[in-house]
Amino acid sequence: MFDRDLVIIDVETTGISPLYERVIELAMIRISKNKIVDKFTTLINPQKQISPFISSFTGITNEELEDAPIFEDIKDRIIEMLAGAVFVAHNVRFDYSFIKTELKRIGVNYKAKTFCTVRLSRRLYPEHRSHSLESVIARFNFKFINRHRAYDDAFVLWQFLQKIKKTIPKQTLLKAWADLTKSLYSVNDDIKTQVDALPETSGVYIFYNKDNEVLYVGKSKNISDRVVSHFSQDVTSTKHLNLIKEIVRIGHLVTTGELGALLLESQLIKELHPIYNARLLDKKEFVVLTKELKKNGYWTLKSETVKSLTEVDTDNLLGAFKNKRAVKEYLEAFADKYKLCKKVLGLESGKGSCFAYKLKKCRGACLKKEKKQIYNSRFLIAFIESRQFRPWPHKGLIEIMEKNKIEDKWESYIVDNWCLIGKKNNVGDEEKFSPVFDPDIYRIIERYLRNNNPSFRKI
Repeated sequence: MFDRDLVIIDVETTGISPLYERVIELAMIRISKNKIVDKFTTLINPQKQISPFISSFTGITNEELEDAPIFEDIKDRIIEMLAGAVFVAHNVRFDYSFIKTELKRIGVNYKAKTFCTVRLSRRLYPEHRSHSLESVIARFNFKFINRHRAYDDAFVLWQFLQKIKKTIPKQTLLKAWADLTKSLYSVNDDIKTQVDALPETSGVYIFYNKDNEVLYVGKSKNISDRVVSHFSQDVTSTKHLNLIKEIVRIGHLVTTGELGALLLESQLIKELHPIYNARLLDKKEFVVLTKELKKNGYWTLKSETVKSLTEVDTDNLLGAFKNKRAVKEYLEAFADKYKLCKKVLGLESGKGSCFAYKLKKCRGACLKKEKKQIYNSRFLIAFIESRQFRPWPHKGLIEIMEKNKIEDKWESYIVDNWCLIGKKNNVGDEEKFSPVFDPDIYRIIERYLRNNNPSFRKI
């Protein structure tokens, strides 16, 4: 069915980031001429403790891993299994990035053609909404012993390949294989050379057209993988296809980690104005919404145009917007969702009731028919649930540190009141910024601090 040797792979890991997490179990099934010719499966000592969640999820304990080999001890067997084969996995970018990173840690550079069985399932069975491994198992009633163990999950993929070989016409499978292993850049030698030279690390990539205009700026934890995905054969968006056709040059800038890539992407989009990027907020002014108690005793939202967050009462700040039209659209949706009076919120003026009251969608705050206490309670709940801005949780400046342990590099970012005011790195480079509030920078830093449990210190 396939014109190359395959190696079906599944990994269990200590977490989701290959840069910081490790493989704890590996299964490999080597296929040649549609037959299993070799198998390898093992637990791997990650040289760190695994969390109770991972242990519960996989059934693997810290005690079992203590006596397991470390990755370096089994590298020769792994390299033997991988040699010359197409790397096959379900959501292949996850497994592939972990294997590449583990090999890179021990000084081995590995790159291979990949094949994703998620994409294959979508291609062959478009009528199904889900193509997760659980859905594939249920769809075909495949047998396994331990779900979320590496060998069982890899063997399910072998069963899947055998199933489609028996039930899907050969020409359909051959075309799917050709399409899903061929990238849209493979016919352009110049672009292929540029893509193949991209680093497999965090950073920002930039697409240029023949006139050296910036088409698109993107970021990724793995620049090479992300750029390759842009050229995937299953791209169906007309806009995306037009972008791909215009690319003649690919630039990139490396960062130590995800935060650096996010911040650099935001900066470059505002500076370069790429043709295909959604425009970020690059104005020197923006509009904020803050809650305010009206003279009649009802809570409302006040909008004002500001240049800096220092001008704003952050304790009462709901969010920041790029213009007054965006504020109006937000308030309309806010009022409809929580059944708040549009007249009290300043969306309507004049005498009498608001229009929504006539439609029985407002409870009469505009006519003082709804008691202040009841209306205000509903408003405050809506404010808390919808709040887009979180007050700065620290007293003064903090320094957020990002490290790349594999390459022994670090970058740090100085932040105060959600403003980025400086950055530096391990080679002595330093840069300072004006302490101006930027809603996009706020969202990046707030989400990163909330979701990544990063290393930082108060200054």
